Amino acid sequence: MAQPNIIDVELLTEHLGYAPISLLDSIINNVNAVADKTLDRVEQGLSRAPPKALGFEKALKQRKPPPGASVDVEETAKLEIIDGVHKLETLLCAAIDKNFDKYELYVMRNILGIQPSHRNWMRLAHYHGLEFDVAHEDAPTRESVDALRRKLQASQRLNVMLHAEQAKNAALLAKLRGIMGGKPAGPRASLVEVKVEGADDGAPLQFLRERGDLAEGDSKTPLTTTTAFNMSQLQALRALSTSLRNIMPDLKDPSDVEDGPEKNKSWRRERLEYVESATRKHLEHVRGLELGKDGEVRDGEWQGEGRKFAMGEVEGLERVVSALGAGSEESTEQDDPDAMDES
Repeated sequence: MAQPNIIDVELLTEHLGYAPISLLDSIINNVNAVADKTLDRVEQGLSRAPPKALGFEKALKQRKPPPGASVDVEETAKLEIIDGVHKLETLLCAAIDKNFDKYELYVMRNILGIQPSHRNWMRLAHYHGLEFDVAHEDAPTRESVDALRRKLQASQRLNVMLHAEQAKNAALLAKLRGIMGGKPAGPRASLVEVKVEGADDGAPLQFLRERGDLAEGDSKTPLTTTTAFNMSQLQALRALSTSLRNIMPDLKDPSDVEDGPEKNKSWRRERLEYVESATRKHLEHVRGLELGKDGEVRDGEWQGEGRKFAMGEVEGLERVVSALGAGSEESTEQDDPDAMDES
């Protein structure tokens, strides 16, 4: 089979509406179908003809079969016809293939071929009126297409998130309805089963649906309605209060135990205090940093009140200052003996 140029094949396919090779395939398929029908008709005609008319009896007599051997003329004729038709089919198919190869080469080169010099000057009928060099204002650009693609991806992600949130909310509503003793809403309500720990026969909050005499009250008797509501909820509140008292010891804050005496400190708190004290000593003695009460670094400027002095320390500082002041006055009088007494 010939290997045509891919550009010629694309151009002819666009012009004809189908691939050029499909035309040749249709032709060879039709030729093969006609050949098969012809062979079938030949075989049927030979099979229907009597063996005598085909000359089988005369041929068998000339062969002189061995004595004592019975010869079935019809069976022999049938085998000869099958063998002959098979040979005819082989010769016919070989002739068709050989001649069709020549026909295919001729058609692809001379009929369904395009000259290289004419290739760039061909314009199909549906190309008229198209100007590919003119830029339109509304023509999409690469940036606009990328922006639309990003918007589409963001919308798809948002859609997935919303569906997941919807499923989560539906499951939560089903659990809440189960806790309150109501049947889940929706077409699949019968498939949803909610099991709550601690509920024996009914839901733990089923009492909220038991209105009792509340349905009979109205705005004209608000005190009666309120009292009936409180009485209807009293038993359930007592049960909840009892259950809370039972679980209160297990809900004790562990921080209360750690803030107690030294003997009640946990090993975690002791280790934490040791690490903090060792780090503070290292920063103050080795690094030479001045740390505040909460561990902040002082840089010499005012950053809050410092350590408070005791009364004895303050009195000692006052005596030192007074002694230094008296010494400075005596030295001044000795340096200027002729100074006038202004008093």
